[in-house]
Amino acid sequence: MVGDALSGTERDSVDLVLNNPPFHTHRALTDGTAWRMFTGARSALRPGGELWVIGNRHLGYHVRLRRIFGGCETVASSPKFVVLRAVKRR
Repeated sequence: MVGDALSGTERDSVDLVLNNPPFHTHRALTDGTAWRMFTGARSALRPGGELWVIGNRHLGYHVRLRRIFGGCETVASSPKFVVLRAVKRR
């Protein structure tokens, strides 16, 4: 399924979202696209649904995910990359 940050996806309709958000928009470094992808995922996920994110460690996606989902856990990491999991609670 192709879309823009899950726009057009029904609310509470999916169990799993896998995500590797871009952090470049043209020449700018930004987390705007990631923020839209994370909030879109939260809307689309059913309660108990999971968002898995891979990204560069320095981007601090865990902070955004805690804000949007109320928490997240680190599933795997290396000095450069991190895999995070956030669960929609309600």
